[in-house]
Amino acid sequence: MENEQLAIEVIRGIAMDSSRVLVERQRAIDALTLFHEAAIPALAYIERKTDMHVLKERCRLYIQRIKDGAIVSMTL
Repeated sequence: MENEQLAIEVIRGIAMDSSRVLVERQRAIDALTLFHEAAIPALAYIERKTDMHVLKERCRLYIQRIKDGAIVSMTL
């Protein structure tokens, strides 16, 4: 479980890194979905802290899908 939390934190960092191109940041958010419910805090953090509307919306969508019990793939 410790490795999983570390992976989530690293991926969250990539999503929040403003020096990266948008598509990299979007893919990092997509990758968080691999962790299902464990990713919700990281997705919520990104949603709160980012100033990019497209990233906020992506996080909101994934959070809602995970909470609804939907199978979330890495592509929308």
